[in-house]
Amino acid sequence: MDTLEKFVERLIGSVGCYYHKCKTKTYSIKKNDTNKKGRMGVFAWVKELKRDDKFEISTYKTMGDEAKVSHWSDKIVTGMHYVSKNKDKGEGTGIVFYVKRGSKGYDYEKAVRSLSAILLQLM
Repeated sequence: MDTLEKFVERLIGSVGCYYHKCKTKTYSIKKNDTNKKGRMGVFAWVKELKRDDKFEISTYKTMGDEAKVSHWSDKIVTGMHYVSKNKDKGEGTGIVFYVKRGSKGYDYEKAVRSLSAILLQLM
């Protein structure tokens, strides 16, 4: 059974990126190695939904749109991510993917394909 940390390690191994454990019970998914100072490149976040026995992966809808993967998301959430109100023209809208704990099936593959496509757009 996946713990949050084991799931994130498996996810980033499949996507080909890096992660950072935040102070909260959330992990940020990054295009750059944590050990390189000044280079973050955070493009997604992962948290555990214990009650539902699944993991939630969220990212910006604008990134999903650029990578043409937003239609694969399980949910679209307006105002999910913080963006300055003076600048927000929809950039704060997020997309969410849910992956059942221990899954290697469609839900997991859909999240991996989506994050991989977003990562390619960032390169």
